[in-house]
Amino acid sequence: MLSALHRKVSKSLENPALAWNLVRSQWLRALGPREYISVDGNRAESERGAYVACVQRAARDYRAFRRFKRHPSYQAILEHVRRGMGAEYIEVIRRQTPELLARIEQFKENDRVGDPITQVYPETGAISPTTLRYVKVASDLQCLFGADFGGKVAEIGPGYGGQALIDDRIFAISRVDLFDLPPVLALISRYLESFALRGTYRCLTLNQCAGDEDYDLVVSNLAFSELPSAVQRLYIRKVLSRSKRGYMVMDSGFPHSEFTEDHLSVDELRALLPPFEILEERPASAPHNYLLVWGHRPGALSV
Repeated sequence: MLSALHRKVSKSLENPALAWNLVRSQWLRALGPREYISVDGNRAESERGAYVACVQRAARDYRAFRRFKRHPSYQAILEHVRRGMGAEYIEVIRRQTPELLARIEQFKENDRVGDPITQVYPETGAISPTTLRYVKVASDLQCLFGADFGGKVAEIGPGYGGQALIDDRIFAISRVDLFDLPPVLALISRYLESFALRGTYRCLTLNQCAGDEDYDLVVSNLAFSELPSAVQRLYIRKVLSRSKRGYMVMDSGFPHSEFTEDHLSVDELRALLPPFEILEERPASAPHNYLLVWGHRPGALSV
């Protein structure tokens, strides 16, 4: 089986600059500065030393912040969506929620910070494929839960805050609680403060969460599924089990999943989470990835 990095490189060959950056990220991982937050055993699959060091620099240094979406160590974790996948996202958005595609110029504001690699599509003009992914996820949320699912949202592993920004423009979210590592939260705060939000946000680590909040929706794009099982259980107790609705892109849980070591299985998740349904991720961000959702309208994505 190809490693996650090899798949990212092979998928990004249509964009040589991105493919080269992904290869460079391995050199930086081995030779560049490294920082870790969690002790070994509590680290997510994505908590690589080079990534954390890159995030810390972008959060405190304006020059690094201006172009952080192009840094090889950052693109190894985020900002590696290929051009072809962006075209597939456009088709899903057009089919599910054409009204969102009509607002694409508004969503391009996500590309104004961080200098992402953009691609030109006939339907949208120049736009980052990652931004298209965020709009596609918002399209899924609207189909699954309706346009008015409640104002209190939690997001586990929010990257730099791009999904939160797009969701703020589409839904009436009064507050989103963003859960991640301290340096990532610092970058998120710097990023979101670059814009004027309609709602509000809070940056929290799991340890700062008392577990006494109820949520209308919890969202996670791979982050929850890549956590060690002990940390997954804490998130379930403090956040997921207290959410009326859930939307999680998963790359663990099955024997054939990308990540299989020390992650909760689907059977274990069924015993701990609200009753959920497993759906096909369309388009699939990687082989065997899937959606885990609850509190939704059945059949809403069967298009």
